[in-house]
Amino acid sequence: MNKIFKLLAFVILSKFSAQNHRFIYEYKYVPDSTKVDSVLTENMRLTIFKDHSEFLSEMKAKRDSAILRSSQKGGEIGTDLSPGNIRSMVLKNKNDIKNFSIEFIGIESYKVIEENSLNWKLIDETQKIQNYNCQKAILKLGNREWTAWFTTELPFQDGPHLFRKLPGLIVAIEDSRKHHSFRLIANYKTSDNPKIEKNTKLMRSYEVSRKQFNKKWSEFRKNPVGMNEQFALMNPSISGYKIYDANGKELDLNEYRRSERQKTKRNIANNNNFLDLDLYR
Repeated sequence: MNKIFKLLAFVILSKFSAQNHRFIYEYKYVPDSTKVDSVLTENMRLTIFKDHSEFLSEMKAKRDSAILRSSQKGGEIGTDLSPGNIRSMVLKNKNDIKNFSIEFIGIESYKVIEENSLNWKLIDETQKIQNYNCQKAILKLGNREWTAWFTTELPFQDGPHLFRKLPGLIVAIEDSRKHHSFRLIANYKTSDNPKIEKNTKLMRSYEVSRKQFNKKWSEFRKNPVGMNEQFALMNPSISGYKIYDANGKELDLNEYRRSERQKTKRNIANNNNFLDLDLYR
């Protein structure tokens, strides 16, 4: 009887320690609109907790967890863990109040409060995707038109990125230009803790509206600066530091910053097709 009781207790504890639901989406996107055949892929995770859900890169989440574990043990993380290409993260509250995304302009992070209403149009059309019976829905967001397929077989009104508020979980969604698509490829329960703090403590994270962020990003796009110069602008009290190359030779700071600006300009030119096309207005 004692063994049976212990086994029963273990089963009950296991059940309640893994009540969070995680959905993995394959994200395919075209970073450069002038090269539509150049498609990148990165897996993204949507984790649904009791009072909110979080959406971020699977690679970033794993690397951040490894860094945290390493720092707690006083060690260093290996260089074999890639942070992935997608740095932005999304937090959606169950009460739909103060949903936000964490976005970056260079090394500067912003907590962008989402105020967009999602006016879905349900279409009387169905198909089976990933063994789920799905219905079609259409939405206009970020100056794009999106086609989503959702299923009521999964009891969550959520989906990848900012997409949510359909009568079920979004299994697949794609924009009309076929530049961005998300497709559900796995789901399971997890006991992981939240990755995104509601009062986020990321490096100097400014709280702004989506309109304010888009304006700041547009200004940066027109007059980009490199990481070193941006760090100096963010920390005016720090001065007199020097830059050295791999061989320990001191570099000319102004020349180094000019080189960084050119590199940033090239990066912006090659990544000109974000999810939110309103950034380019």
